[in-house]
Amino acid sequence: MYWADALVENLKGKQLISTGISPSGPIHVGNMREILTGDIIYKASLDRKLESRFVYLCDDLDPLRKVYPFLDNSYSQYVGMPLSYIPAPEGNGKYSDYFLKPFLETLKKINVNVEVISTTELYRDGKLAEAINIAMDNREEIAKIMHDVAGSDLGQDWYPYEPRCSKCGKINSSIVTRYENPYAYYKCSACGNEDKADIRKDDGKMPWRVEWPAKWFALGVTVEPFGKDHAAAGGSYDTGKEIADKVFKITPPVPLMYERILLKGVGVMHSSTGVAITASEVTTFAPPEILRFLIAKNDPGRHIDFDPGMGLLNLIDDYEKMERAYFGIDESNNENFKRIYEMSRIKVLDAPEKINFRHIVTLVQIYGNGKSLLPALKRSGYEKDEIDDYLKNEIVIAKYWLSKYAPDNIKFTLTDKQFLLTDDQKAILEEFLDKIDGVEWTSDGIHSTIYSIIGERNLTPKDVFTLFYTVFIDKERGPRLGYFLSSMDRNYVVNRIKNLIQPDTPA
Repeated sequence: MYWADALVENLKGKQLISTGISPSGPIHVGNMREILTGDIIYKASLDRKLESRFVYLCDDLDPLRKVYPFLDNSYSQYVGMPLSYIPAPEGNGKYSDYFLKPFLETLKKINVNVEVISTTELYRDGKLAEAINIAMDNREEIAKIMHDVAGSDLGQDWYPYEPRCSKCGKINSSIVTRYENPYAYYKCSACGNEDKADIRKDDGKMPWRVEWPAKWFALGVTVEPFGKDHAAAGGSYDTGKEIADKVFKITPPVPLMYERILLKGVGVMHSSTGVAITASEVTTFAPPEILRFLIAKNDPGRHIDFDPGMGLLNLIDDYEKMERAYFGIDESNNENFKRIYEMSRIKVLDAPEKINFRHIVTLVQIYGNGKSLLPALKRSGYEKDEIDDYLKNEIVIAKYWLSKYAPDNIKFTLTDKQFLLTDDQKAILEEFLDKIDGVEWTSDGIHSTIYSIIGERNLTPKDVFTLFYTVFIDKERGPRLGYFLSSMDRNYVVNRIKNLIQPDTPA
């Protein structure tokens, strides 16, 4: 059974699937495992006819922890202040919204429909006030849980609340001195200010290990995916479920731990270091369904290696093969291929797309956006009289991927260079011209013709393929040969070969 269906199989009643990411910097492809895992669970829940909600909690009341590499030094004055109270790096608006906006635009592109909830707004609207009061009244019990489960010694004066200083604005430097509902009295260690914070407003927040189960309590969360860092022994989920049970008197949500997405050549991605590929960037160099497919096809408990180069092209191949299998045209060795495809696709199709992405990569290198592109597409099976918006977008994506992420062995330009060919090479090309004369100009027809020459002459495919790649792109390797040659006009291919075999003879 598919992993998301197995998770929701025994759920009953109303469900609230919750996810959360802090907008402290660019939201990267590694963060997408959180939101897409939640989205897939949500869709599986709806398929079971369960009344369900899916929320994304934007942790915008978290403090800016340091001046990250993508910020200028002027941001040192804002360290310790909530993200929702800091100006954006560019233009007007808030810091948190600046990084949230491209993320939300990406979610629209990849068909994630989620309720966005600002943590700042939760506090400001008093929706966490009851939870804060319960936590403050049970601070000794929470401290004991933190000691017994996580080994933390918080001290007798600790309170599960972090006031936002009314003078300097920092949220990580004020210490609560006493609590009288609804006010937490504090002194700021950064500026010396003494004041009181109203727990019914966004005058402060709970520390993460308390805030997490408090959100479960306040919102009624029933299912939540989270990363392996939270799932470690003594980690925030272990303390969270104890606090949920013993302090808030609720059943913790059904957990789903997911592994990290690792970037090839880098490892774990971190917004704070600037070493990452943003989620919005991925949708500029890969079709939108591929980001969903990356998450949907992998069991959450297994890490994912993300390669934006050749690995991406292979990933798209896998998706397209699974799409063809879904429509009964191809076969898949994955028992869950139908469910994976349903969780990955952006729109419901009546038949698989005619032109695969790898072929588009070849075509745009031959024709760009020129007038010859449409005839080449039609030779490949495209049936429309104009290039539709979907294919236009794929062309833009393919060109961007080629410019920034494609490995050199994928890139090529057609050459008109003259080569000194051996007699054997000329004989192979002459035989190709003779045989292809009565063959339909398709990838299959060309492929069969070339392999017949290989078989009759007892040659290796590599030697013959290298000859053709050398003739047309001056490289030893290139795109799939049948597709490549069929993408070009027959007369161009024939004339190019004739000019090499008999360079002094007009074509």
